[in-house]
Amino acid sequence: MSLPNLVRLCLSEWITFLLPAVPIRSRASFIELLCGCLVSPEDWVTRCIGAIWRRKHWSTYYKLLERGSIRTVPLAQALFRLVLSLLPFEVITLVIDDTLVPRSSRSAPGCAVRHDHSKKRNRPQFLLSQCWITLGVSVLGNGASRLVLPILSRLVPATGNRNKLQIALVLVRILAPLAGKPLRVLFDAWFMRARLVWPLLQRQLRVIGQARRDTALFLRPEQSAAPRRGRPRIYGQRLNAAALNALPLTELRLTLYGQEQLLRLRSVVALARFLNATPVRAVLCQFFDQKDNSWSTPRLLLATKTNLSAETIVRLYARRWGIEPLFHNLKRWWGISNLWQQSRTTLELWMQMRSTAWCLAQLLSLAVHDAFPMQAVAPWRLKQPLTAGLVAQWLRIEFTGLAFRDGFDRKSQQFAFPQQRNDPRLRL
Repeated sequence: MSLPNLVRLCLSEWITFLLPAVPIRSRASFIELLCGCLVSPEDWVTRCIGAIWRRKHWSTYYKLLERGSIRTVPLAQALFRLVLSLLPFEVITLVIDDTLVPRSSRSAPGCAVRHDHSKKRNRPQFLLSQCWITLGVSVLGNGASRLVLPILSRLVPATGNRNKLQIALVLVRILAPLAGKPLRVLFDAWFMRARLVWPLLQRQLRVIGQARRDTALFLRPEQSAAPRRGRPRIYGQRLNAAALNALPLTELRLTLYGQEQLLRLRSVVALARFLNATPVRAVLCQFFDQKDNSWSTPRLLLATKTNLSAETIVRLYARRWGIEPLFHNLKRWWGISNLWQQSRTTLELWMQMRSTAWCLAQLLSLAVHDAFPMQAVAPWRLKQPLTAGLVAQWLRIEFTGLAFRDGFDRKSQQFAFPQQRNDPRLRL
């Protein structure tokens, strides 16, 4: 099967799978906007409409977004089920993280002065920005790369009682009942709080995350042979920095974060006080910096499944890093920095549609990897794995200007991706 026919078949099945999450009267316009997102790298709604052969007046698409007839939660749940049906999972790995999008107007929804903890050069410590909380699914891509597919994102309000921990917990509650398999959640040190971790443990979810080095960890109490008065002890010796450094040391080489790394690992099963004496596997991890010829500052990783080895915990936590290039691609190449909607509901809906289009492009990179004409499209990347950005560029070249609305059959509620127009003027 040729590549265009394979892409048409995949996108037809996947978009048809998503349609039940959209109201019937809005499905045709939804297909046009979603396909416009696939073939348009910029995030402005007008650019997406201009990338297709629209059949309706522009006000039709405006009303679809502004009136909020499409709900983001059913669409995200349908996307999550689609990912689970296409990719094999023994344990589903979810990744939670936040990102800032700088803004110049205080009237933008969710815009406030926020602390930028990325500590980038030539950037102030506090930014007028919007904060997005994203829940994604970690998958292994081409070349064993760690990818994260954005499933659902929420905007943190500028004011109010809802904070990032509450929003992250709501995102997990929305998607966890649909899994049907064991779930593992990864996040960084900011989200390692009892208000988030404890409810996840009550839902039988596994958690791996980085924690502060001064987190109160204790050994199990020693059992005394002689009876003693009072309540039994809950905690034993506290594991301070000196006690953690005295643990047995293991040095090994692992391929993490895109390169081979020399690591020092120390591991112990301890009781975490912030989790009400829940047993956790604590791993103290150090990386060797070849430039400075020195060891990095120790990082403390906690895993609620104590039978995992230290090496396995480090490998699993490294999959969280896939959300950082995801944020970079969404902002720089997929247009999230150009989200200028004035309503919070409209903004989150358009963000969900852009994230859905990115997921479809990423799934296409996994499905058509062997059939993709790398020699003709990007010969300079012959020895590199196929990426979603390259697939999106190919989609823009091949399918810009199609009448996607004509591929939707209202009677059967099925979508068939239209044929190429073979017009050289559209392949610019």
